[in-house]
Amino acid sequence: MKCILFILLLASSVFAEELPPAPQILAAARAQLPPHPVHMTGVLKQWTANGFMKKALDVEMELDWRAEPPSAKYRISDEAGKVFQTLEISWKNGRPDYLFSQNEEKRAFDPHAEIENMGLTWSDLSFSFLWSQEAQTLGIEKKFGKERFKISVPRPENRSLRLWVEKETGRLVKAEEVDAAGNRKKIIKVVSVKEFDGLWMVKDLDIIRLEQGGRTSLRVDHVEVRP
Repeated sequence: MKCILFILLLASSVFAEELPPAPQILAAARAQLPPHPVHMTGVLKQWTANGFMKKALDVEMELDWRAEPPSAKYRISDEAGKVFQTLEISWKNGRPDYLFSQNEEKRAFDPHAEIENMGLTWSDLSFSFLWSQEAQTLGIEKKFGKERFKISVPRPENRSLRLWVEKETGRLVKAEEVDAAGNRKKIIKVVSVKEFDGLWMVKDLDIIRLEQGGRTSLRVDHVEVRP
């Protein structure tokens, strides 16, 4: 009996060692980000459960994820075209450093705060969760013939963001926010991709708000690859 128990413990230990730590998996996912600086413009739209468009905001993004340190700038404009929110991020030693302003005044910043109550957080928009050092590997699953790591990234209010990353490619294929009981609260879904200047980029991203109903969409209209 002791021998059987030892073999079972040894087998479970070997299996656990085969699962890489979540930060290592997320580093592979970050490697899939554009290798060149890019400038992007698009539109954030909030839709009600019955398909009515409630709000639309322009978004401008300057991304240099391969810089040292990686950096990103975001500008949100209202329906009149006036920039009223800006966010600058640099990931120093894997930790984000934020500079946020509202109507040109520096403000305290919470990356988990929603952008204008649209169901999309700054962390969602900037993919800051890919730099999480607190993430944990939950296991490995197989779907459509491909193995995917399942990762949990902690969020406030006892919630977590579940991520699925393809083992072979490092591609992020799925993201869901769940509460402490595992109930889904939000789904982040890539709707379409498109080639811009030789780079394949996300063109349409949907955030399905299961709690409130409805969804928020990000549509990228223009991408410029910079040297």
